[in-house]
Amino acid sequence: MDYKIRKFWNIINIFCTFAVLIKKLIMNKLAKIVLTLLIITPFSLNLDAQTKSPEPVSGFALTKKIINNHLNYPKEALDAKKGGKITVYYKVDKDGNATGYNVKEAFDEQCAAEAVRLVKMIEWNPGLKDGKPTAYDDYYTVDFSPKSYKKAEEKNPRVVLPDQGHPAQKSNNIYTLKEVSKAPYPYFENPDVTLAAYLRTELVFPDQAKQFEIQGTVKLNFVVETDGRASNIVVENSVGGGCDNEAIRLLQSLVWTPGVKNDSLVRTRTTQDITFQIGERNFHDGNRY
Repeated sequence: MDYKIRKFWNIINIFCTFAVLIKKLIMNKLAKIVLTLLIITPFSLNLDAQTKSPEPVSGFALTKKIINNHLNYPKEALDAKKGGKITVYYKVDKDGNATGYNVKEAFDEQCAAEAVRLVKMIEWNPGLKDGKPTAYDDYYTVDFSPKSYKKAEEKNPRVVLPDQGHPAQKSNNIYTLKEVSKAPYPYFENPDVTLAAYLRTELVFPDQAKQFEIQGTVKLNFVVETDGRASNIVVENSVGGGCDNEAIRLLQSLVWTPGVKNDSLVRTRTTQDITFQIGERNFHDGNRY
């Protein structure tokens, strides 16, 4: 009996010793991890604070979509199936203003001119150094793919604005609604279509918003370019649940009659609200949420 008791306690002691060793091992590993984080994190934050390149106000991912939406592929280059990348260089000052656009190499001169036109549309958040805005030499690359362009045009033929009877202003200035004599408004080939009817028909209520019963109004701030399409899209009021992305998709599908100032078409900043509401109003897909 004594033997069995001693054996039992020996097993308990071995188990306890093993548990202590495991605990020390874990604590040592945790200590190493914590120590590593303490060393690396400030260094990483310091690197981030030291320098940050300028970023489009719409973010890089959305800006790429905007650029593709505005791209007018030069006909000669498109017919000749010329394609490639063209990098536009410029300088962004501490206020986010870009100047000095130039192209060093290009596979086609007309495509180079189009690349510069597209990059000039982009509004920038300035670069940072030690957490403070600073001037920055930067660049942006535009992709020209004849195959992708033709495929996109076949899938969704581009709506072309009728002649507006005014030339586009050569200046790259952006005006507010108060500064223009004629504000931008949506253009539809069918004059009987209204913006409200278009949104009601085309809006697709996101699955995530349905699932979690998310609703509200997305407010978008953007610039109507002289070609009638939106650029520099910024979400001023976010709803989430996929509603922001759907609102942006709808906005990019629209064509606008550009703003007018001094008998010239001008770049105009405006806003648009798009409401996602749970209830009978959202009947476009046959469901009631």
